[in-house]
Amino acid sequence: MAAPHMIYLPIAGRGELIRLIAAAGGLELTESPELPEGETKLMYCSPSGVPLLRHGDLKMSQSGAIEAYLASIAPKFAGLTPQQRAVDMQYAGIKEEVLLNCAKAIFTTRKADPAKATEDIVALLDKWMAIFEDKVPEEGFMQGLGFPTVADLALLNITTGYMPFGAAAKHANYDFSKFPKVVALCDRTAKADGVAAYVAASPYASANPFNM
Repeated sequence: MAAPHMIYLPIAGRGELIRLIAAAGGLELTESPELPEGETKLMYCSPSGVPLLRHGDLKMSQSGAIEAYLASIAPKFAGLTPQQRAVDMQYAGIKEEVLLNCAKAIFTTRKADPAKATEDIVALLDKWMAIFEDKVPEEGFMQGLGFPTVADLALLNITTGYMPFGAAAKHANYDFSKFPKVVALCDRTAKADGVAAYVAASPYASANPFNM
């Protein structure tokens, strides 16, 4: 069977954690910004949005479902327990909540009330980063394994993906270094096998096509 193929924009957004899961999990993932000729988003159960994923006969949408699917077939994650997978998807879900609210702040609230956008971003990030700081281990990774899993990758995504997280942090002049345990975990994660090569080569995390 051919490698899983993602259709998504060339930005971090809702595609970056999917890419990181494949990289960390030892799973080949191909990608394009457009659907193959003759296909429609409705074939993927999507009325309009991306990301989309094709793998053999499987066509699917929804970033959380794609993240869970790729994590379930990634070779390096094969030994994870159901409990570990549940924790991983909890952090993926939190990532999605943070993403949604960062996007709302920079694309909607900022246009009408920049000060309110700043207030919302700071409140959002302070709330979740404090929780992460409490949960992150002093050494190693979130699941106590010798390699990062989705939980670690979700935090790396939040702290390094420019769209929309970095753009929101820039607007609010937000400093992630207030949370040293999270920063240290993300640094370890970025240097892990598979992740380091992806981070070094990928243009997506830093992409800023909206000039924000």
